[in-house]
Amino acid sequence: MEEVGQLLLQSKEEENENPMESLVFVDAIQRVGVDHHFEEEIEMILGQQYNRCAKSVCFHGLHDVSLFFRLLRQQGYCVSADVFNNFKGKDGKLLEEVKEDIRGLMALYEAAQLSFHGETIMDEAQDFSRLHLSAYLHQNCDNLCCDAEAITNTLTHPQHKTIPRLTAKDFLHGDLLKGSKKWQKSLRELANMDFLIEKSTHQDELLQISKWDHSAIDMLPNYMRMSYKALLHTTNQIANNIQNMHGHNPIEYMKATWGSLCNAFLVEAKWFASAAGDELPTAKEYLENGKVSSGVHVVLVHLFFLLGLGGLTCSAEGDDSTDHREIHLNHTSKLTSSLATILRLWDDLGCSKDELQDGQDGSYIDYYMKDEPKLSVKQARQHVLDMITNEWKNVNEECFRLRHYSSATCFKRASLNLARMVALTYGYDEHQRLPLLEKYVKTTLFN
Repeated sequence: MEEVGQLLLQSKEEENENPMESLVFVDAIQRVGVDHHFEEEIEMILGQQYNRCAKSVCFHGLHDVSLFFRLLRQQGYCVSADVFNNFKGKDGKLLEEVKEDIRGLMALYEAAQLSFHGETIMDEAQDFSRLHLSAYLHQNCDNLCCDAEAITNTLTHPQHKTIPRLTAKDFLHGDLLKGSKKWQKSLRELANMDFLIEKSTHQDELLQISKWDHSAIDMLPNYMRMSYKALLHTTNQIANNIQNMHGHNPIEYMKATWGSLCNAFLVEAKWFASAAGDELPTAKEYLENGKVSSGVHVVLVHLFFLLGLGGLTCSAEGDDSTDHREIHLNHTSKLTSSLATILRLWDDLGCSKDELQDGQDGSYIDYYMKDEPKLSVKQARQHVLDMITNEWKNVNEECFRLRHYSSATCFKRASLNLARMVALTYGYDEHQRLPLLEKYVKTTLFN
């Protein structure tokens, strides 16, 4: 680990000679999932790159510009999408000649995943790169200059929207880390060692879970009382731990989130029990309640306080003590809403495929098609996918705003990982199986 860190800093010192080398190095570290070991070094490199390129264009090729844009924007630097204007023609559209640059198109597609609302060029870039990568993959499957698997992975698992561990091994055995450079060899060794350590940790956690006392199931006749006691005890225990660690007790906030979750469950139960259909909601009403019943806000509120982000902070004058919990929670409320929407819609996409369901548990697609009876199932599903894409833009923007709060770095990362896990958890295939989740579990625990 120390050697990789030293090589990373060395690449920073050599940026004037080969500025792209340090960005490729950082990208490789992130793709194999060991970037948490080098947060300070990565910040130093990207900060230096930003300062160096703030007043002039430092990179010109499509791949280089795309990688620069993606790495710096995801780090929270203000990089404008205008850096891609050089790849547009007089008609305002992306140049046709770049469609032959497969490596550049892959990097462009990856960069487009970090788009904000109103960035038309990024929407065009995503559509353009996906179209030409898919066409190239289809037309030249027997004679690709780029690995077909790498192109497919880029289209199906763009890095920004994917848990690193899912694709880390594929990247580790790909072309970039097969080189003979010292940093490539050292990173390969570190990544393999990190895989083994993490696998051992997860296997130990799995063993501990398997030792839980299942005899408590005999107490289920009094399930409501037992559930309430267990929930209250656990919540109080967490709140007390937060009190000990961070000096404040958020029990009232935590109780409120559990209360809203239970109320949302009751609303859904009322809807689903309505045989006559007179109590059924509109698609909008269903989604608003579904964001709460997803439980995302419960997870994030607990995480928020466990990370110590809800404490009392003195005012600038030092005269008063101001409770900033509401302020911080308001900063993250839009983020929470978008994450919950992504989870609810992905879940409902999977449910709508399941022909064995009796239709009593509902889905957004069901209610949306009742509101819009002229739409086909295919059109309704595409509408949901477009909504998910839109919510990802919200997530990108909210995470970008959190850059002003250095203490919120872990919260931002956890929020992104939650969004990334959703597609794995609810990525059903035509057989109602979860192949991506199965691959992730096997990679994490066994392979």
